[in-house]
Amino acid sequence: MASDDDRTAAETLRERLILISEIVEEYITDDGLEVRLRALKDRSGDHVSGGPARLIGRRALLDDLLALTRGSRQEPAVLTGPGGAGKTTVAAALAEHVRARGGRVWWVSALDPVALSQGLTTVARQMGAAPHDVEAIARGTVDAADRFWRLLDRVSPGWLLVFDEADDPRALATGTSPAGIQDLTGWVRSSAHGLALVTSRETDPRMWGAARILTIGALDESDAARILRELAPAAGDEDQARALARRLDGHPLSLHLAGSHLRSQATRRATFAAYELAVGRTVESDRLERPAAAAMGALTGRAVELSLDELAQRGVPQARPVLQLVSCYASTAIPEGLLDAGFLSGPPDSRGTTPPIRHLDEALRGLREVGLIHDGSPGGIVVHPVVGAAGRASLDGPEPRPGGIRHTAVALLAADVAGLPPDQPAAWPEYALLGPHLLSLLETTAQQVDRDHLVQLLETAARMAWAFNLSGAGRAGRALCERALAHTAELGDGHLTVLRLRHMLAWAVADQGYLAEAENLYRDVLRNRLRQLGPKHPDVLRCRHELAWIAGCGKEWAKAEKGYRAVLRDSAGVLDIDDPDILITRHELGWAIANQGRLDEARAVLRAVLEDRLRVLGPSHQRTLGTRHELAWILAREGRWAQAETGYRDLLDLRAQLLGADHPETLVIRHELAWIAAHRGRTAEAEAGYRDVLDRRRRVLGEDHPETRATVVALEELRHGRIVDARHSV
Repeated sequence: MASDDDRTAAETLRERLILISEIVEEYITDDGLEVRLRALKDRSGDHVSGGPARLIGRRALLDDLLALTRGSRQEPAVLTGPGGAGKTTVAAALAEHVRARGGRVWWVSALDPVALSQGLTTVARQMGAAPHDVEAIARGTVDAADRFWRLLDRVSPGWLLVFDEADDPRALATGTSPAGIQDLTGWVRSSAHGLALVTSRETDPRMWGAARILTIGALDESDAARILRELAPAAGDEDQARALARRLDGHPLSLHLAGSHLRSQATRRATFAAYELAVGRTVESDRLERPAAAAMGALTGRAVELSLDELAQRGVPQARPVLQLVSCYASTAIPEGLLDAGFLSGPPDSRGTTPPIRHLDEALRGLREVGLIHDGSPGGIVVHPVVGAAGRASLDGPEPRPGGIRHTAVALLAADVAGLPPDQPAAWPEYALLGPHLLSLLETTAQQVDRDHLVQLLETAARMAWAFNLSGAGRAGRALCERALAHTAELGDGHLTVLRLRHMLAWAVADQGYLAEAENLYRDVLRNRLRQLGPKHPDVLRCRHELAWIAGCGKEWAKAEKGYRAVLRDSAGVLDIDDPDILITRHELGWAIANQGRLDEARAVLRAVLEDRLRVLGPSHQRTLGTRHELAWILAREGRWAQAETGYRDLLDLRAQLLGADHPETLVIRHELAWIAAHRGRTAEAEAGYRDVLDRRRRVLGEDHPETRATVVALEELRHGRIVDARHSV
């Protein structure tokens, strides 16, 4: 983490964004919303599949939402209601209307902090954000939400931003804003240019503050019957459809499942009356014994069971364990590659206690036919959250070896993640897709698996957090670590897996700029690792390196140097001389030495690092450029201004091309070029350079950022005939 220029990691971040955008763009941008809408049409009972989407029974609600999009000052709107009521479908219909009149639309999953962070980052890129803004939003810096909304305010008026499935309002919080959107300073705000719409099951108005709350409930009998008759026109007449609609309480998802069941080849109950009879006793009992929301969930559960029973009777009994398995994951698209057919049908010793699941494709076809899953994009399957809850609930019943299903869900995800190198940008899009599913396992499954599978799940979380941190997605990395650490009580604070998670958490915290908090975390991790692993273990060395870096950031140069030297000494015979960690430590040692004025010694260290980095990484790698920067700075400190300026101008071109003209690292070069111009007697040029950097830093970093203040001081001193030395961090 604390490497030369790893804190910005712009080269790999840019690759990550390009790769991820190819995969998730269709979920988020207006250009790809058509794909998302097509998927939604098969997900809820409000739409009758086939042909154009037709919203049934929600026209008044849609009109209310459309009116909100036309206001001069648009407070955010929250569409609340029970699961399966059609919130997402109504939001999708609103999106279609906004697009039809020329407005831009973005669709962001707010299912969890990881999905939200990835969505916001991609939206920022689609709005044309500079790389430093994209990076700040991905990292979740203190001002990330401010940056995001400044970008939105530059978009042509009339846009719509949907935060879908924010059932846990904490996902919408920022470091300075409470859960939900109570104070309108977090990720969801009011705007004069467009509407932010949140869909959520959370109905407590205290969570939503000043937002306009709209509630969605059951459909009336006429509309509910219409949905049933259009889904299954041969299943009976109007009166029979109305009777079933009453029995299902007008619940859209239950209506959709009933209609899909009745029109499928699986059914033995081909009429509305037969289905009503089959579902009736359970429904009546639930009405008497449960609150309305719980009864709706039980109603859906009964509909799910009816369809699974029918599939089993038709010779597809494996549909049940497959649904239980996919229900352990999130309601976002599940990559089909995650469901390894060879693993699922393999011998018992490859699956623990899970019974074989053969004929996976046949099971998936059956589940699609009865509406229990639908095709997601790209190349995955999606389970409605309410259906998923029913699938998980069935694991708590008298099924044989229910723990085996949960264990298999963990093992499949762990195997997929284990095959993805965390430090390779090409793997980061896959990590982005798998992140929500890992969080779902942590929330729904971690407390119900044995110790071995819990460790496997937490190790997978640490590996994924490593990838997120390397890719610049510090906010997602922090959220993942915090959620995982909430499930470690059984293991204890000193367990090596717990320590790996806490190390990754410290990395993410430092990446967000909270150095004191990160230092405390690292020290505690180091104390535990030293006791268990000894002073020369690679994990101990990495911890010690990070503490040396934090000392350097605090200008404790002698302390930093001592720490780096100790790490290098104890690394001998443990890590290869070309190991990336060794090269980073050697570079930062040169940085610490140079800042103590021992320039000849620092130059010798850095020249050796440059030679090795050119050989190992190549001339255009960001870390190689970082070492060239340190060497150019040393030339300037020695008064060799002409040579230094040549080096800086080469670096300016390379960094501007790689990172962008306004990237903070590019601005460091611009600032130091002004410093060189001042020392070479070109005062007017130096003043113009400082003014240019100051304007850019104010815009990019803010007025109170330390680097902005450094430029203010340098400019003011120059106007009084004094030159301030230029310094920077790695």
